[in-house]
Amino acid sequence: MGPPSPLTWVDCIQLAIQHNPDLQGAREGVLNSDAVRRGAYSTLYPQIAISFGDTRTYRGPGATAPKNYSTSYLQQLSLTQTIFDGFATKGNIEQGKAQLSLAFATLNSQKATTSYGLKTAFAQLLYSQGLLDLSRDVIKLREDTDRLVRLLYEGGQENQGAMMLSQANYDKAVNDLEQARRNFTLSGRQLATVIGQGLPEPVNAAGELATADVGPASAPDFDKLAVATPAYFQKKASVDAAAAGITQASTGWYPSISGSVTGSRQGNAWAAEGDGWAAGLSASYPIFNGGQTYFNVKAATASFRQSLAALASGTNQAALTLAQSFANLLNARDNVRIQQELLDADRLRYRIAEAQYKTGLISFQDFNTIVDTYVSQQKTVLAARRDAVLSEAAWEQARGLGAIP
Repeated sequence: MGPPSPLTWVDCIQLAIQHNPDLQGAREGVLNSDAVRRGAYSTLYPQIAISFGDTRTYRGPGATAPKNYSTSYLQQLSLTQTIFDGFATKGNIEQGKAQLSLAFATLNSQKATTSYGLKTAFAQLLYSQGLLDLSRDVIKLREDTDRLVRLLYEGGQENQGAMMLSQANYDKAVNDLEQARRNFTLSGRQLATVIGQGLPEPVNAAGELATADVGPASAPDFDKLAVATPAYFQKKASVDAAAAGITQASTGWYPSISGSVTGSRQGNAWAAEGDGWAAGLSASYPIFNGGQTYFNVKAATASFRQSLAALASGTNQAALTLAQSFANLLNARDNVRIQQELLDADRLRYRIAEAQYKTGLISFQDFNTIVDTYVSQQKTVLAARRDAVLSEAAWEQARGLGAIP
């Protein structure tokens, strides 16, 4: 069996949707919150219960009566309806709605986080593959340089120190390739971890380290974007939940009213013949509970104000994060262009210097410096392309967007 096919970006997205445990946990959180919300409505409906009783009674013998056994049967149907519970049901429903909104916001936030982690891991794997190819090219370059220096040394045109340095540069290039192989293996494991399942090794990626167009160069309205992020909706849901908490805490100020209807049949045989029914209305009003309701309301009100403050602070922080992420993305994209221009210049300088060194027009020291710069700049460009993709992923995460639908 041959090596596994390279993973495309779309492949990684589909695998993460199916297997990422954090996404699965967030989805279950939505289902849990929705069930709690639905359950909060139960008090609005009548509570119906049916019961059966079979009682066996024994009476011991007395002075005038022998011992006696008797059996009685009871069949009962009851219906209870809460008429007013001090707005407790209203508060529970509002709390359930707020928790469901929070769960959806958390799910969207987790999608953005997973997308960020996935894009980061995919870009790192592409970078590791590019570094492997680059390391092999550097070995070839260092080998050619070492061969040239040895020829000049054997011809008496170069010193032993230059030959030893060129050999050391070649050995370092070989060692860099081994490090690149280890990093490549680690990058594949990183991608598998984000996806949420093991991947057959070696893990290869198919794609390029490139970023999409960010649109106009002018900065967007970060304050407007901030109130559309999952982080904002999480804070907003917390505010709604805190407001519902005030309603729940205030139930002690109000009476509770309920009604009930009961129908029953009772007799000595299973098919009881004695029918009966009862209906009633009950109400209770707490006169004094030691100040519990007062302090509950006070605590809930403070919690509500606290959530409002957290919402304002979180919105400001989200706007700042958006501004920073956008600036970092633009800087990273510009850096790719600048570093590529430098690489083009270094490549030309290397070709000229190689020809000059062969003819003795420049010294080994100058030639070696130009070669080192050329090799280093190739790695810098590759890293810059990776960093631009990482900056794009951070910008998407800050907005609560990503590749996970």
